[in-house]
Amino acid sequence: MGGLRSKVRASPWRSSGYTERVEHVGSRRRRSFVSRRRRGIAGGFIALVPLVVAGCGRAPTPPEKAAARAVGATERTPATVTLLYTTDEHGWLLSSHDQGEVRGGAAEMLAHWMSREGHCPGPKGPPNVPACKDPGTIALSGGDNATGPAISSYFQGLPMAEAMGRMGYTASAFGNHEFDFGREGFVRNRAASGVTYLAANLKVVGGGPAEVRLPGFTVIERRGLRIGVIGLATEDTLRTAMASRFEGIAFEAEEKALERVVPEAWRAEPDALVLIAHECPDKLQPVLARHPEWRLSFVGGGHCHRTSNTRVGDTPLINPGWKLRSYARVVLDVDPRRALGKRVVSTSTEIVELSHPEGQAPAEEGLARSSAAWQERLERALGERIGYTGGMERDSRELSRWIGASWREELHADVAILNKGGIRQAVPRGSITKATVYSVLPFDNKLLVCSLKGREIAQLLGNKEAVAIGLTPTRQGGFVLDGGRPFDEDAQYSVATVDFLYFGGDGFTFQEQDPSPRWTGIDWRSPVISYTQALSSSPSAPLEHKIH
Repeated sequence: MGGLRSKVRASPWRSSGYTERVEHVGSRRRRSFVSRRRRGIAGGFIALVPLVVAGCGRAPTPPEKAAARAVGATERTPATVTLLYTTDEHGWLLSSHDQGEVRGGAAEMLAHWMSREGHCPGPKGPPNVPACKDPGTIALSGGDNATGPAISSYFQGLPMAEAMGRMGYTASAFGNHEFDFGREGFVRNRAASGVTYLAANLKVVGGGPAEVRLPGFTVIERRGLRIGVIGLATEDTLRTAMASRFEGIAFEAEEKALERVVPEAWRAEPDALVLIAHECPDKLQPVLARHPEWRLSFVGGGHCHRTSNTRVGDTPLINPGWKLRSYARVVLDVDPRRALGKRVVSTSTEIVELSHPEGQAPAEEGLARSSAAWQERLERALGERIGYTGGMERDSRELSRWIGASWREELHADVAILNKGGIRQAVPRGSITKATVYSVLPFDNKLLVCSLKGREIAQLLGNKEAVAIGLTPTRQGGFVLDGGRPFDEDAQYSVATVDFLYFGGDGFTFQEQDPSPRWTGIDWRSPVISYTQALSSSPSAPLEHKIH
């Protein structure tokens, strides 16, 4: 069979052994090394005796004496492998249009990779793509794949999962938003994409869910080379996601986890070792600086949606940005005949922006048709026009007021408090549909009402993520309520917010201040939709001019 053939060796959480998975087009077989390990117990015990006598020492990373030790290493020849790295795709399946330019898009990205990078999407890729006899690319993600525009979020991330499968992604770091559609949603989307999720610091504890026990690293074969890929989740996952969805799961400190897993990965004898991390590069930088012995050939960052391209010693550290508008091209020239840890002869990197003039953005036909079909389903479900806007930026006061005012009116609350990070995109000039609301507010949050004293509200507003609607700061450093009413620190006020913030998301302390709030069970988007419909906005009277 002449299709894509890739061999992936995955390490489970416990390093007592591993299974090797060999994948072919249209077939899959597994070979267990357990029996081989049992047959070697006696010999292994004898071999261990001198080590015990000599004492225990910490092996260098990687083992310095492992020159050309891998099977067939002396017979292999130098080759080049290209990594295609994206992060924080956040469900941006479709391209965006900005001042005559078409930016991003899954079908557009795939067409670019295939034509410019020689990328072979593999078994889950387009059905009419010629079989790849010698693929030389590996598509990787830094995590947070699906939560974003309504075309992905309304369908629980499945459209983006299918797209990643068609694009040939091999592995992804575990992002803090991977459980936004529940554990079941994560497992379903993982199966749909065929992506291996990696997290060296994710631990299943206390009888937690075995189905989300993730490997810390994997080894991928391309052109006769073995590329080791370690994955890392942000250690702040429980603070930046709905913590209740992570029951039975803990996140180890990042550096501590890497100190354990990097040597383990090198023992698998890869020709090159890279790290994909759902973590901000500025947080990774000091960790990498303390560990040059890890000899990582590339580190891909994420989580923070800021593009960056730097080096820590000899290691490139790159965040290519989010929304699938750009990617990092990492070209590894490797000589497998050299000593382990010294086989990468050179590394070149570049952040490639995906932008074309209107009408000139090539798209892979199969993925474009699939995306269009999902868009048609979305139009049938959420395409109803409910208002009109002259445009509202993501961080604008108008956009926050639109959301917060709807909550206050629906729940008869004095104040509404939301977080900046919960608002995920701007609203462009034009008609507002129900899908617009789902794109701005993609998370499945529920509303509740707390009873708080004025001083407690003031304390909450010290959080840099806090946005309050119903209160206006004064020049004297205090606040005044809407309508000019004075704000009393000793008075009791009703405050509308969402369950994510109530349970400590982004560092808020609602639960400590009011242990018994009024739970409404109302989806946080529902009041926004009904409020927008009631305002009856139009091009002559846009929404932002009618919010009260």
